[in-house]
This record gives sequence, C-alpha cells and structure tokens, in this order.
Amino acid sequence: MTRDATLRLEDFIQAVQSQLDNAQAAMAIKARNLNLPLTFAIKDVNLDLRAHVDFVDSEIRIRPAAAGEKETSVFHLVFTAITRPAIEENAISFSTDPDDQPLDELGSELTTDERKRLEWAGVRTVKQFQEAEERGAVHTIGRVTNLPVDRLRKALERAAAPLVQRVEPVPPGVDRGALEPPLLRVTGRNLIRHGALPQVRIGDRPVSVLKSAPDELLLAPDDGQWAGELSLRSAPTLATAMSFDLEAFRPSPRPVSDPGDGTSVARATGIAPVPVEAGR
Repeated sequence: MTRDATLRLEDFIQAVQSQLDNAQAAMAIKARNLNLPLTFAIKDVNLDLRAHVDFVDSEIRIRPAAAGEKETSVFHLVFTAITRPAIEENAISFSTDPDDQPLDELGSELTTDERKRLEWAGVRTVKQFQEAEERGAVHTIGRVTNLPVDRLRKALERAAAPLVQRVEPVPPGVDRGALEPPLLRVTGRNLIRHGALPQVRIGDRPVSVLKSAPDELLLAPDDGQWAGELSLRSAPTLATAMSFDLEAFRPSPRPVSDPGDGTSVARATGIAPVPVEAGR
C-alpha cells in the first residue's frame, strides 16, 4: 500500500477479522492436538486507528496516518465474539440463484453511485429490484435513495428484457414417444413475463410454444423452421432475437403410401402425375 493509497473501510475490517480468525484457528489446533486442559481465547479486541478519511464514489476510504501526523480522524473499533446462529440471523441474505443478475449488469442505465445507493436500500440484485417493482415499492426506493423514479423504471425495463442464450434440438426420448418429432429447446433469461406466453417467431412465421418458463421454452417447429432468426417478444417493448442453424437435425419427411395412381408422388414432390391413355 503506497503512502497516498486509500483502503475501503469494509476491506480494513474484513482484513482484521480474517487475521483474528486465523489466530482462533491456531488456538483450536493447539487445544485439539496437545490435549491441553486449559487454554485461552480472544473475546474482545479494542483498536484505535488514526487515519485520514476520504469519500470516493459513495465509499468511505481511509488512509492510515504516519507517525506524528496531525489532523487525522480516530476510529475506535471493538471486535467481539459472535456465534454462527447470530451471523446467520443478522448477515445480509445474498442470492443463491446462479442466474440472478447483479446490479452491475444494468450497464449504463445506472451509474456506480446510483447502484451503490440501491445497495444501501437493500437492493443488491436485479431479482430484488424486480420484486420491489411488483410490490409497488419503486417510488419508496426513489425517495429513500434520492433517485428519479423514471430512471429506476428505465433500469427495470432493461433488467426485464429477454435474452436468448442457446437454441438446441430435443430428440425423442424416454419422456416422449419414439415416433414423436424432435423439438427445439430455447434457454435464456426473462423468456416469459408475468406468466404470459411470449410471441415466438422463426423466419417471420410463428412457432408453437409447448412449454414455458422464465429460463426455458420448448418449441414445436415446422419443417422450414430449423434454421434462421428466432425472435421472441415477452412484452410490447421487450424483445430479442438470435440466429441459429439446426438444419442437420430437421426430421426427414415421413414416407407416404402409394395407392398406385401416382398421387403419393404428387403429394411428396408437388408434381402432378402424367395421365396414361388406355391402349398405350
């Protein structure tokens, strides 16, 4: 750390906690391996820190003071023991959903300072942001964070935009009959909105949606819909598109029985049979 470098206050506290954890682990090893009848543990740690305080990008940053340096602030920190149940009860609940987006993915819709203000209000992920909208709490969040409601709604609209990540074939399997035609599976994010089926088109023609979920769709394409551009619209102003080519997985035409008059050939090829005159 250079002389003029600053450190986030939470990083400093985490560093001290980590070293105290290491000290506690070392004492535990000593007690277990040496079978000591009595040992000692740290209950409370008091620490006075003289530092300069800066406020950068909505973060408190500290720069430790040099020896004899004046006009510094004093931080009086007390570290005390805490049990696992107390940690679980009081710690911030972070999302365990791997598909939940952090607020950083909202891009330019919100500045770093605005995202930090949302975190202060307890909104740390896009899912929490959307749940707040569903509860009608956007105006409240705007007042608490001093952010314009219009900007919050624009950011929410961006967060709700659908995203197609993958299009893949689903061959007939155990769950479906062996003679069933193959289907298409679309995976992504925000594929449906408020439980309503999205409008899905392939090659400017609608395609049947057999199953829908926010992260997956099951489609039944026609013969000419195994390649091209897949477009999806989950709301009038929310749409996305993706090009794909799965022509190699397109099912072969089913054979048509021939009654002997050439009509099966006509159906299969689109060429009308030539009539044969009697006696020739």
